[in-house]
Amino acid sequence: MRRRDLLAALLATTTVSALRAAEPNRVYRLALCPALDDPMSNYVWSAFFGRLRQLGYLEGKNLIVDRYRVEVGADRYAEIARKVVDAKPDVIAIPLNHQLAAQVANVTSTIPIATHIGSVDSGLVRNINRPEGNITGILWDAGIEMQGKHLDLLRQAVPSASRVAYLSGRYDWEGAWGHAALEVGRQSGITIIGVPVEDTAGETEYRQAFETMAQQSANALMANGLFPNWVYRDLIAELALKYRLPSICWFPDLVEKGEAPLAYAADYPDFPERWADLVDQLLKGTKVADIPLSQPAKFILSINLKTAKALGMEIPALLLASADKVIE
Repeated sequence: MRRRDLLAALLATTTVSALRAAEPNRVYRLALCPALDDPMSNYVWSAFFGRLRQLGYLEGKNLIVDRYRVEVGADRYAEIARKVVDAKPDVIAIPLNHQLAAQVANVTSTIPIATHIGSVDSGLVRNINRPEGNITGILWDAGIEMQGKHLDLLRQAVPSASRVAYLSGRYDWEGAWGHAALEVGRQSGITIIGVPVEDTAGETEYRQAFETMAQQSANALMANGLFPNWVYRDLIAELALKYRLPSICWFPDLVEKGEAPLAYAADYPDFPERWADLVDQLLKGTKVADIPLSQPAKFILSINLKTAKALGMEIPALLLASADKVIE
């Protein structure tokens, strides 16, 4: 049986028991913040709510969902966090936005928060197996040292790269990710050019970011998959091709579509369902400390040879041999 079919069968067998376990007269309240509207987010929400329905949560019947759109600067995050907490949800679900998650946790220490965490080094949670405080969720990497792994893979693919742009949200550039990128660059003798964008960045800001890379003579690109990059992942890939910047990203599907040459990331096809399972446990009263962070079991290296060739990259045989997916 294929893995996807097996997962579907397992989900189906749990649905009836989940419905029986739900409290018949209780209405649950879930806060989503931010409720983004883009292709990636729409896919996540569709799978997330599909799983919640399988677990017996029906919006408009036993589930109230408060959706908060965040289209303002980070200086308003504290205000938004207060608004979310004042509504007294049972659980707060936050996608991959470390700054917003930290602000919400500053406002409440009691309402459980289920979020996506780029790395335990973000500081949101320090104990993976028994989270302290009120935050648990989905962990996306094996540690901040993945910055070094990305740079090493990029250098193998582009040995001549000496000035590597690092595209990131400003909060994470000024925090653990930026510090880690600068340190691995220093150790490797590579100049890391920080190109941070604000949380409210849109197409105009990303196009300006690539102009900045060109002005600073960047000859390769590392783009992390944190907010807001994951919202504009397709645009980033498009601009990297336009500016002929060899790049590495967190999104294997972009490599499969020919939009990016390299990706190294967690193999997480079912992460929206896992996230919904965590929310289910929290809604039913399981303590945060009793819900370990969900961790990826596997990381995959994807290479698109056609896209790499278009960028003038000659992928060495050793790197090809270590790849999990090679698209001709």
